[in-house]
Amino acid sequence: MLHPHHYTLSLLQHLLAKADHTLFPPDRLAEMKKEYARTMGDHEVPQVQVEQMASKFGREIWPYHEALEELYRRHGKSQEEERVRQELNPQLKEKYERFLAGGGSLNDFRRGAEVETYFTPEEKFELGSAVVDAHHAVLQEIASGCRLDLRPECEEVINDHKQKIERIEKKLVILKNLASRSEKWRPEIEDKVKTLEEAFGYLERTFHESDLDGAIDYYEGVIESPEFG
Repeated sequence: MLHPHHYTLSLLQHLLAKADHTLFPPDRLAEMKKEYARTMGDHEVPQVQVEQMASKFGREIWPYHEALEELYRRHGKSQEEERVRQELNPQLKEKYERFLAGGGSLNDFRRGAEVETYFTPEEKFELGSAVVDAHHAVLQEIASGCRLDLRPECEEVINDHKQKIERIEKKLVILKNLASRSEKWRPEIEDKVKTLEEAFGYLERTFHESDLDGAIDYYEGVIESPEFG
């Protein structure tokens, strides 16, 4: 029998699975997985509790996930492109190299963009498989390096993102306080806060500190404006 909140729990499971490939402490991840398993076995748990768990876990994982992404941008992009080349058949490899030489990139592939017309469906399937495998391998190499020669740099990047999330938490409080200043804008602001907080439970839907800054500036402006307040 499926859990009443199976869909939300499956998203939480996906979040924890992604944490396996970040720099997140394995002991803490094991505790999270145990809590997830207990929740899966409790069909009486309310939906809001599952959502709060996903957001809480996402907040903890976020700095490590973002740190790994930054380290990938620094050290992994060229490695990934080379790994993809090695996995392609000769004809597709040549075509892929022309794609890169013309200004294309793996980021284009992940977003779609011009690859939709540049490669055939069969080529996109082979290229997509190679990209997924290469990306996973490169992230694993970076994570291993963080336990060895990259350790000082990794610790610095993780600490930077921990400080960033502390600032984000404080700014979320500022945004919540703005909701209490305006009956007119309260529903919209509270919905915005909810959306931002839920984003921690979906690492693919993460947001940047600048997004929060923009929201605060906007709502401060409309609340204080005689025309919109």
